[in-house]
Amino acid sequence: MSNISFEYWGNYRILNLISSGQSSRIYQAYDDQNRQAVCIKTLLDKTAKDKEQIQILKQEYDIAKRLNHPKLIRVFSFGWQRDVPYIVMEWFAGSNLKSLINRGYSQYCDQIEQIVFNMIDSLSHLHLSGWVHRDIKPDNFLFDTKNKELKLIDFAITRKNVTGFSRFFTRRSQPQGTGSYMPPEQIKGLPPEFSADIYSLGCTIYELLTMRLPFSGDSMNDLLKKHLSAPMPNVISRNKNITKEFNNLLKTITSKSAKDRPNNATELLRIIQKTKIFQNPPKPEDIV
Repeated sequence: MSNISFEYWGNYRILNLISSGQSSRIYQAYDDQNRQAVCIKTLLDKTAKDKEQIQILKQEYDIAKRLNHPKLIRVFSFGWQRDVPYIVMEWFAGSNLKSLINRGYSQYCDQIEQIVFNMIDSLSHLHLSGWVHRDIKPDNFLFDTKNKELKLIDFAITRKNVTGFSRFFTRRSQPQGTGSYMPPEQIKGLPPEFSADIYSLGCTIYELLTMRLPFSGDSMNDLLKKHLSAPMPNVISRNKNITKEFNNLLKTITSKSAKDRPNNATELLRIIQKTKIFQNPPKPEDIV
């Protein structure tokens, strides 16, 4: 059960360590009071007293507690255990799409259309609530292959959409997000807009269809430069089963100019419902 030194965090009984990242870890736990499984996200020992990291975790709770949709992970509470902050989330049995991709194309190719639709649908509900996720990537979508359900997670750097004159009074910020999926305007530190998530979603879909990132680099600076100016590779060159219309749509979604992309995920959802992804239904024996 890792090196945690106590069995309970408030009413929550720690069961298993699920994952551990650069600043936080996630446990499966059991809520004895409400008799349900939950997830607990907490900071690592090295970041538990970092004021900035504590604020990020608190901010994730403040944002997520306002969201209420089956495709958005629910966050129940924020608490402290022996000076260590944590948030309590709903338990969801699915694994993230990055781990699914790593298992191989044959493991999920026949479910891609459903996954893509559900990703866009989940993001649409976030956008309808006025929020820009700002870290859309395979790691932040959980998918239950058995029940075919999907959840969007991790609202740590989510911000309100900024439009109109407000954009002129919003200061540029340091780039936040994940380099492999970051849109040009986010790299430049411009105010958050829904279309930024559309770009990151396009990179995610590209990876789902090809098992490769659209761009790679020898350094983070090199990678970000490619997101700023390098043309998006044709997805059809790496997956011959993709239709020309979807190849063109993916290029639009990942346009370097935000104004050339769909304005938000709700608009993209309408488009994707009319766009065929594959020439032929993919089969588990397919290889890309």
